[in-house]
Amino acid sequence: MDLLIVESGAKSKTIQKYLGKGWIVAACNGHVRDLPNSRTKHGKKAMWASTVDKLPQPPWEWTENSERHIGRLLTKAKESDVENIYIATDPDREGEFIAWQLVQIFSENGFSNIARVTFNEITKTAVQAAIDVGGEVNQNLVSAAMVRRFMDRLVGFRASKFSRSWSLPAMGRVQTPTLGFIVDKELEREAFVPQPYFAVHADAGGLRWNARFHDKGDTDAWVDDKGKFNSERTNDSKLANNAYTAVANGLTLATVEPSQYKRNPDPPFTTDTLLMKAGSEMSWNPRRTMKIAGELYNAGHITYMRTDSTRTNAAARDDVKLHIRETWGEDHLGEGVLGPDAKSGASNVQDAHEAIRPTVPKNASPADLSTEQARLYRLIWARFAGSQMNPSRYERFSMTAAAAGFKRPFAGTASWRVHRGWEAAFEGIRQEPATTPPSFDVSVGTDLTLDSAKEDGENPCLREDETKPPPRYKQHSLVQQMKKEGIGRPSTYAATIGKLLTRKYVVEENKSLQPSTEGRTLWLDVAPFYDRSSHGIEGHLFGTNFTSEMEANLDAIEAGSSSAPQEWHTFAEHFQSLHLAALAKKKLTPTPKQLAYYERLTQNLSDEQITTYSSGKAHEDMTGTEIREILDVITKAHPAETLPASEKQTSWIVALAQSVELPEADACALVEVSSFRDLTGGRKGTASKLIEQLQVLAKDVPREPSEKQLNWIKTLMARAELNEAEACALVDATGFTDLQGGQGGTASKLITVLKKRTGGSAKKRKSKKKAPKGKKSKKS
Repeated sequence: MDLLIVESGAKSKTIQKYLGKGWIVAACNGHVRDLPNSRTKHGKKAMWASTVDKLPQPPWEWTENSERHIGRLLTKAKESDVENIYIATDPDREGEFIAWQLVQIFSENGFSNIARVTFNEITKTAVQAAIDVGGEVNQNLVSAAMVRRFMDRLVGFRASKFSRSWSLPAMGRVQTPTLGFIVDKELEREAFVPQPYFAVHADAGGLRWNARFHDKGDTDAWVDDKGKFNSERTNDSKLANNAYTAVANGLTLATVEPSQYKRNPDPPFTTDTLLMKAGSEMSWNPRRTMKIAGELYNAGHITYMRTDSTRTNAAARDDVKLHIRETWGEDHLGEGVLGPDAKSGASNVQDAHEAIRPTVPKNASPADLSTEQARLYRLIWARFAGSQMNPSRYERFSMTAAAAGFKRPFAGTASWRVHRGWEAAFEGIRQEPATTPPSFDVSVGTDLTLDSAKEDGENPCLREDETKPPPRYKQHSLVQQMKKEGIGRPSTYAATIGKLLTRKYVVEENKSLQPSTEGRTLWLDVAPFYDRSSHGIEGHLFGTNFTSEMEANLDAIEAGSSSAPQEWHTFAEHFQSLHLAALAKKKLTPTPKQLAYYERLTQNLSDEQITTYSSGKAHEDMTGTEIREILDVITKAHPAETLPASEKQTSWIVALAQSVELPEADACALVEVSSFRDLTGGRKGTASKLIEQLQVLAKDVPREPSEKQLNWIKTLMARAELNEAEACALVDATGFTDLQGGQGGTASKLITVLKKRTGGSAKKRKSKKKAPKGKKSKKS
């Protein structure tokens, strides 16, 4: 009996069908051991010491539920007399790290024949070929994964703690510069000065004709705020009205210039281009796209979906070319399109995979796909097929026409496709272009009458408008910016944006991303504390230049062209220096958190008391050190329970009172005060006591599950391979809308039930069986 370990249950089911009897195909469910996050002394550490020629050796801890799950897998392997173990985690940096941990765990438990296998597609041929070749864990990828962890841990722990002086939850090596794009875009929009203009157009002969008011050299030519000329706009209202009046009587063709052009196909999808196209064409956010792409990959329909490469397998190209030849003919075949990564011969390990393509290129529409899966598969298939086809060709007439009584021309363009080329692959999923020339006589002197006005407009049309500010980022266009600036990688795009939304640094309205007040504060006030000018470098630690450099250094570690210990120690020393400088700067002025606390502590003190404590110095003129010392003195003299309730306590009380439908007076009567303003703070104050009483009352009030509860339920459902109806039936509910929130609600009960089904509850339960070795492993 042989054992093959993959990351997901869906993938294990697909591969089990391929390998059949004599094989156990099991899922490890992602990371099994990682940096400690428990409340032990190691879980609170930002970094671990090591010599300059070595990486740190932290005590790797089991991730949630993994110890029990892997323990069962070890038991099954021993009981089944497994001879060979194949670790087939995902073929990327994180997958290699998981494989390294699994090799250690199984080796420590007496297994010796362990091989690392990788495949970019889940097909019977690819899986068997990988098993036949076998191999070892790529230590360069593991080292890169470790260094990435150490970097993120150090920045996350130290910088996040620093940001809490502004009451902010966290800072991150990649998420903070990504936030910077959104904040900077908002500042650009706010600084934007609209430029007014007039424009006139008319529809005739099925074409749109635009008045051209000026030539570029005209003194009154219209230009936007950046000095860009546009002949179809003017500031002259009389000229615009003249054009509008004249064109109402029709147009006469003045010039006709025929030409041809072609449209080239795009290379196959990489992760970022897939996210961009799914966003722009299907309005999907990155998380949704990656979820559906993962389902297609695990089911064996597409190649691995986290990749920077546009390279593809020669056999796959031959297969799709045969399909093209049989479906559209030899005249649709092309030479094949590659992206800049393949043209430049990039050696980055992250893009050593193939592009995202169908595993069976001849199959444009696999059976048994959900609606979402079918849509995304069709797009991926069309992109790959199109990359092996020739350019589409178009013919075009560029024309001008005269309107009697108006001295300037109207311009119109007619274009139609004469050869489909690669666009044939997208038929049915994109709007088809015109395929015939204009219906009117395209000769100089031909008169054109205006078309009938459409329901949603007028013909002709005089428009008075002004220029609009640059559009905000959408999630998919933010990915494009991250890719352009070299920050983030295929495995982190969706997660990075998700963190910004979860931490409320960014809000999404109508699919557009806007920075919150907290997001602005983090980027504009906090991040600049990590200025690099003292090191002779422009910008700060969270600027895109530094972040992209670090990503490139991780890539170099993967490729074996850079030393992992050297990169880590260089980064750690640089960060420590910048962090100490940031701490020193912070002491020069009070932080917003200190100022807010000072205001709360002194609001009930007399002017005489305040002067005594502050030595007559205004709080805005104090240093951070001075105000901290004063706060300590005031706090000792006036305990928290003698001071007003904090803003956080008051907000919580208001929310709880609303949930149990208690007016302010009735709620306050529970602790014998007349209003929320009279509540006192601290753990022993009346605010804290009122919160406890309101929580007891709120337990019995039905409420909707929280977003966090629903997300956790969906994650556990996927692990248990249950749909919504099946999962909710476990607690006698019909669906998510039937669940109740709160600690004692059915949502909480369902989470407990699903945890038991997927490998244990949140609390570690004692087992009579011997735990697998590695439980307290400190090996690296």
